[in-house]
Amino acid sequence: MTLFIWRFLSAVSAVLFVAGVIALLCMRLLKNKYYHDFHEDELLKTVKTTNSKNSIYLTTGETAKFVKKYVICKTLYDKFLVCNFTKSFEEISFFVVQYNKHKKPIQVLKATQCGAEYASRVIALSPRCQFVNIIICKADENEINHNAIRPLSMTKVHIHAAIKGFMLFLALFVVRQTVIELFGGIYTLQYLENFLNYSAVGGSFALCVMYYLVDVLCFRRKNLSQTNGGAIEYEFV
Repeated sequence: MTLFIWRFLSAVSAVLFVAGVIALLCMRLLKNKYYHDFHEDELLKTVKTTNSKNSIYLTTGETAKFVKKYVICKTLYDKFLVCNFTKSFEEISFFVVQYNKHKKPIQVLKATQCGAEYASRVIALSPRCQFVNIIICKADENEINHNAIRPLSMTKVHIHAAIKGFMLFLALFVVRQTVIELFGGIYTLQYLENFLNYSAVGGSFALCVMYYLVDVLCFRRKNLSQTNGGAIEYEFV
């Protein structure tokens, strides 16, 4: 191939790479979808201590049958949640949907507690969390909600991995061309026609395919992040 064709292919690769970045940002293929819309719980009161700020909220609707109120404890470095149950449960599971200051969901936790008295264990929240909604999953033998997030489609996962793999190939193609142009001088075309150059292109494509396979195989659905609680550190009043 001529030097012009190599440069043309490199320019096209750069344009496609930028288009791929924009496509991934706009398509948001791995964005979670939620079954439940945000509802703002009533703030009962706020208690400030030396090391923390504790906001107590009252629950509403179906959740109020199982969780009477909850507190969000904010310290300088951490945020925690503790729930006040309406009664003692042999086993209770619930989802904690976390929202940022714009009331957009950022993470969902699933907490399960056996032999629950009237308060849950401490549940660590995201530093970005400003509001939460509690959705009861199971209380003793009663199945309430099976999920809080719609499962991600594996088709979207494959498309996302394929685009990222192809973008990796395009980036390597442009880098390879740039390096040869910078250091090749008057021998640039000879380097481009060399077997090693074609091997580098083939190797980049193989790496692209390998990246796609690894990305799909290692993908872990972002449906739920489970957490284990610790000792009760806040007493409801």
